[in-house]
Amino acid sequence: MKLYQRIFIFLIFTLSISLIRAQDASFSVQGVVQDHTKRGLNGVNIFVENTKIKVQTDQNGNFRMNHKKGEATLVFSLGGYKKLRRKVNFGSEESPVSIQLTEDQGAVEEVIVHGKGKVKALQDGAFTVNAIDVAKLANTTADLNQVLNRTTGIKVRQQGGVGSDYNFSINGMSGKAVKFFIDGVPLEMLGKGVDLSTLPVNMADRVEIYKGVVPIHLSTDAMGGAVNIITPGSSKSYLDAGISVGSFNTQRINLNGQFKDDKTGLIMRVNSFYNHSDNDYLMKDMKIWNPARNQYEPRNVKRFNDRYQSVFGMAEIGLENKSWADSFFVGMSQSFFDKQIQTGSNQEVVYGGVKQTGEANNYFMKYKKANLFNGHLDVNVYAGFSKSVQKATDTLMRKYSWDGTFEPSATSEKGGRSIIMQHEDRLYSQVGATYRIVENHKLIFNYVIDYLKNTTFNKLEEEKDDVFPAKMTKQILSMAYQQDFFNKHWTNVFFAKYYHVGLQKMVFDPVTRTDSPEKEDFNNWGYGFATTVKITRGLGIKGSFERSYRLVEPQEIFGDGVAVTSNMNLKPETSNNVNVGLYYNHHWGQHAFRVEAAGYIRDTKDFIYTVPNLYNSTFKYENLSNILTRGLEGELSYQYKRFLNVLMNVSYNKAYDNTKFANNNEDVVSATYKKDVPNQPWLFGNVNVSIGKDDWFQKESRVELYYGLQMTEWFYKNWKSYGNPGNIPFIPRQTLHNIGISYSMKNGRYNVAFDVNNLTDALAYDNFKLQKQGRAFYVKFRYLFK
Repeated sequence: MKLYQRIFIFLIFTLSISLIRAQDASFSVQGVVQDHTKRGLNGVNIFVENTKIKVQTDQNGNFRMNHKKGEATLVFSLGGYKKLRRKVNFGSEESPVSIQLTEDQGAVEEVIVHGKGKVKALQDGAFTVNAIDVAKLANTTADLNQVLNRTTGIKVRQQGGVGSDYNFSINGMSGKAVKFFIDGVPLEMLGKGVDLSTLPVNMADRVEIYKGVVPIHLSTDAMGGAVNIITPGSSKSYLDAGISVGSFNTQRINLNGQFKDDKTGLIMRVNSFYNHSDNDYLMKDMKIWNPARNQYEPRNVKRFNDRYQSVFGMAEIGLENKSWADSFFVGMSQSFFDKQIQTGSNQEVVYGGVKQTGEANNYFMKYKKANLFNGHLDVNVYAGFSKSVQKATDTLMRKYSWDGTFEPSATSEKGGRSIIMQHEDRLYSQVGATYRIVENHKLIFNYVIDYLKNTTFNKLEEEKDDVFPAKMTKQILSMAYQQDFFNKHWTNVFFAKYYHVGLQKMVFDPVTRTDSPEKEDFNNWGYGFATTVKITRGLGIKGSFERSYRLVEPQEIFGDGVAVTSNMNLKPETSNNVNVGLYYNHHWGQHAFRVEAAGYIRDTKDFIYTVPNLYNSTFKYENLSNILTRGLEGELSYQYKRFLNVLMNVSYNKAYDNTKFANNNEDVVSATYKKDVPNQPWLFGNVNVSIGKDDWFQKESRVELYYGLQMTEWFYKNWKSYGNPGNIPFIPRQTLHNIGISYSMKNGRYNVAFDVNNLTDALAYDNFKLQKQGRAFYVKFRYLFK
């Protein structure tokens, strides 16, 4: 065991023993505080009457407090709810205390401004996180990608319209360095047809975006951060249905619902959606051959091979609030997608017949139980199996132009006639546990095993049984120790992660001139800490550090048969991540103000990045020796009652190649040394303003107007060192304006929204300088019953 590992373990052990000994011989009471829907309330203040002893409930409404033995009165208080008193007996309570608070209708408007919900609790926590209350945006026509692209430090760049591949960046780290989850489970388990660009906002209650350091309950090898989509956790019956139609023959339909049988406690949930778009938006000033003039001429033409459609359905059945389980569900999901491919990383190369289809099935079990072993232990278990098949077709012997015309060719459109089949079987299991040693001190454990078998072959040349499958097994063991001091005004989290990946792959043997199977293993320890100090009620500072590893992903090694080519020699990334930040909240009357600022450093070895192939418009993942990323970000928000919301943010991110000598050659300095990493925005920001009015046209109604501004400064497309300095391709500055209006009736039961994206029809670019769609109109109808 290395020295730093011994020091880290010794530190945790010493702190745990000393703090346990420091506790006095007090007795405890534990319980849960809920609203009328049996949903846990976060941030409830709990006092022992006539003392200074105070605690707050956690995100699930649970609490635990110590006091001397005997009877005492607890006072429960939360803005927007009536204060409640309850007598308890410290040391003799046989079961957890269950408290239900009643809304104080006279304070509803005040709680909108001042209430400390789960979103604010996360923002004030030790980790650097953006928490977005997506439920407030459920009436918009935007998808989750568009919603997250408005937030601080986030840049989403799609290669086309609905369903196209995209690059999601958090503080400059992108690609597979960022992991995506839905309720703590990898989003990939649901299939390729399910991602942030296709998920409807109605499926999410909130979204948590962790930057750099990721809490261990996600137990991932994410190095740039993670996105966790939290679905509605209501325990009552509801129905949420919506349909959106708009430009480019776009249709989005979603149906989500839950039914609860009050007699048996049985709960049935359904989540489903359908997406379709022709994506036939206008490409401006494309080079089209004019045979009459024998030259290329700029013309505006429509995309003609970019249709996308996907279908997803998930059903769950289970029980809640039983003696043996707080939550137990089993379920399954199925997804399909059909995707035409118009172009790849180079829009000068056009496809007319390349397409990809796929389907995935997922079966899973979820189990949660809190307050085991006399209220000390919480357990969370997930197990799932998914099976997917993807088919990429490239059989036309043609060369297309942007106007849809083509010429016969000696090769297929991507250079090799093929029907690539990719079969993937995946088994994912996660076990998490939280053990509360004493009040304000707890240990957290998480173990993940992720097994994947990938069989990829060209159906025109071979069959599945003739191919040796590649296999990858990831195991991540995470441990953390959390301590809270001074009534949670100072919180520390120390953690360690053990990474192991085993890979079986086929490698070309130059001696035998054949492929032969080879095994490769990687294992190492990561570690770090996170801390936050609340200086005053509204002012706090936070910081975190992590020595982390990012294991290679199946798509990076095996490719996807369409846009990504394989690279069997790819190595894991290593990074030291540092984050510091502060926040300040202030309330006066009906006004609320919040400002956040943060800085970060990412020192990454074997940085994995995308390298485009200009000849066939594909790309592959490769390693760079060392990349140093530094950045600053800030956000300011203001709210007045339910009338006005203003949110402004700006992000500065600078990443450059810190490899002085490439290829172990110490005689020649690398041409890209100290040069900015290309194809990455370095300055961008957003302004979002919404104005709303209740009961304007009729009672129980609300109208809301929205305006959004997105600005991205120019950045280089290629390395600055290569080519003529005066002729280096770059992506110009972009400024986009979006507007929208929504109208709700019957307290949100009936809703209609109308949005205009890119109001000025500005020429906008995205990943690899691919043109984005111009001005687009969308309308959405939504019905909500609860």
